[in-house]
Amino acid sequence: MSTTLPDKSVIFTADDFGLADTLNGAVVLSHRQGLLSCASLMAAGPRTQAALSLARTLPRLCLGVHLTLIQGQAVLPPEAVPLLVDSRGFFPNGPVATGWRYFCQSRLLPEIRRELAAQIEVVLEAGLPVWHLNGHVNLHLHPRIFPVVADLAREYGIPAVRLAREDWRTTLALAPDHPVPKIAQGLIFAWLCRRAARRARAAGLVFNDHIFGLTNDGRMTEAYLTGLAPRLKPGVTEIYCHPGLYADPELTRWAPRYQRQEELAALLSPRLKATLAAAGVRLTDFRELSRRAAKAGA
Repeated sequence: MSTTLPDKSVIFTADDFGLADTLNGAVVLSHRQGLLSCASLMAAGPRTQAALSLARTLPRLCLGVHLTLIQGQAVLPPEAVPLLVDSRGFFPNGPVATGWRYFCQSRLLPEIRRELAAQIEVVLEAGLPVWHLNGHVNLHLHPRIFPVVADLAREYGIPAVRLAREDWRTTLALAPDHPVPKIAQGLIFAWLCRRAARRARAAGLVFNDHIFGLTNDGRMTEAYLTGLAPRLKPGVTEIYCHPGLYADPELTRWAPRYQRQEELAALLSPRLKATLAAAGVRLTDFRELSRRAAKAGA
């Protein structure tokens, strides 16, 4: 169900929790001292076990699973999902080719379901609740994959899911570079989210009304976010980011444009916090939204 409210609320989420120590440390710091309320954990990240240990010390952190079917490693061994991964257990890297492959080859769906269930169970078996689901490069919104995600959310009692509906016009007003790719990406995900929203409502899932971090990904800086705060619309906006304590060669290899330290500075910024307050924007998370929706339903 939509979480639209008469007021303006914002959720700050860090994706890729478990990918590297610098990102894990940034999650802890920005949650304890800044605006971060949610984190999305990569179940087979190189530093996932460290992230799970940290999450146990952060009871107020609203934890989700960053479902991964691209640019990462599977939880299950290669022999369990041989159609999805290579001999080392890694998914493909190219978003367009991978997306078409998942669309055209329905025989992959049983392996996709098994793998995504295993990723969710990594967090649950660590004794931590899962409050929301999203996907690496937002692949969870793929028309073949989202029905699986919605079914798994119901099966495991996970109340919320991310919809990547970004107002690309607002993004371009604040960051006018590369307009054509931003417009194209915004329109594609608007279409995907219309389909996904119908299925999410049918499944009784909570989801955000708006998002930022899609078309200007990796550049959720203080300047960008302080400009964005007065432009936020009524309802719930999720802003997702990829902060880091310091430069990391492995993270840079995957995303050389990402301004991770600048994103961390934004999450810790007193100026941004004051700007949000002045704009009447309230901080929230998917746990609060889910509990509010459950209470309203009851």
